[in-house]
Amino acid sequence: MDTGALQGKVGVITGGTSGFGLEVVLDLQHRGADLAVFSIDEPSRDTLERISSCQRGSVSFFTIDLMEGSAGKEIVRKTVERYGTIDFVFANAGFAIRFDKPITEYSSEEVIQALKTQYQIFPIAFLSLALEAAQVMKEKYSYIEFDSTGHRVDSGSIIVTLSEASVSNLRADLLAYAAAKKSTHWIMESLAVSLAPYNIRVNGIAPGFANNEGQKKFYSSYPAIREDVESLCHLKPAFMHPRAVTPAVNYLLSDHYVTGQTIILDGGYSLHTFSYFTE
Repeated sequence: MDTGALQGKVGVITGGTSGFGLEVVLDLQHRGADLAVFSIDEPSRDTLERISSCQRGSVSFFTIDLMEGSAGKEIVRKTVERYGTIDFVFANAGFAIRFDKPITEYSSEEVIQALKTQYQIFPIAFLSLALEAAQVMKEKYSYIEFDSTGHRVDSGSIIVTLSEASVSNLRADLLAYAAAKKSTHWIMESLAVSLAPYNIRVNGIAPGFANNEGQKKFYSSYPAIREDVESLCHLKPAFMHPRAVTPAVNYLLSDHYVTGQTIILDGGYSLHTFSYFTE
């Protein structure tokens, strides 16, 4: 996508002060979008300096806890109050609860509480935000015309970060996290059908393992898991820079025909094969 291609577009981004979300914020601002960025954390001074140095789209930061039941409504209200409309949403915020002992060493109450927390931050928070944003977006996109090829010339877009846990083999330490992500995947597909009449597309990206600080800390503490990840990723490096997701996000924003799809960005980690006659 050309620089400035999102000029005049307004986007909502959650979890935009670090990792994948921050890289997407910086990229989309450079492409001209005006962004309302929501996170539980304040942006760092370095982030604010990088944002202010860009001569294109504007970025407004807001702090919010997605675990609050009214978060989706509040995000949409603040975005419309600031920019007047919403053209796209990138739902990226979240965290993983890991079980670092055999599951039988936890009480059922502990496991169930972890599951409830992960469902609140992923499928429930995502669904709430998507539905609230769709109420604004459908007013703009329901009547978009076709071009000479028979395709819509524009569309609304909702993108959710799903992670490799939603598409790859099970990991016992991610029981609650993966269950919530897989549920979010199903909701994403369902919304794609429900919102299609309003020309709002809903898609997902499923990044693999990033070389951000959080994952570096975790996998450094568990070298056996890190070794497995590196051996199962067919493309290297196994732990990618968070900026690697931005081309996929830009594709999903620019194409007006794809919906209900997930782009897997995991270096082939989810592809398992048996090779008996290799060197």
